[in-house]
Amino acid sequence: MSQDFDVEHYAKLSRLTLKEEQIPMLKKQMGDILEMVDGISELDIENVEGTNFAVTVENVIREDVVGQSVAVSEVVATFPESEDNQNRVPQMIEEKEDAES
Repeated sequence: MSQDFDVEHYAKLSRLTLKEEQIPMLKKQMGDILEMVDGISELDIENVEGTNFAVTVENVIREDVVGQSVAVSEVVATFPESEDNQNRVPQMIEEKEDAES
């Protein structure tokens, strides 16, 4: 593959502003990257089985085990304000007044 990567064109498409002195270095870097991609495409992967993950993935969530519960009265006692065993919080959304009122 050609190492002559059109940096200015892709910078314009990406809406990037480049300094003139950056262009030669970026052309070389992109050329090097494209050569590596070409090298990968030459690998013999005919008998390689596909995979979704590069490493083995295991479920790390523990088993759900029923344990001792905390009494509702103890939980409600930690609330700053409560009503009918529920945590009472300040109203966050104001109600709209009817236009007819």
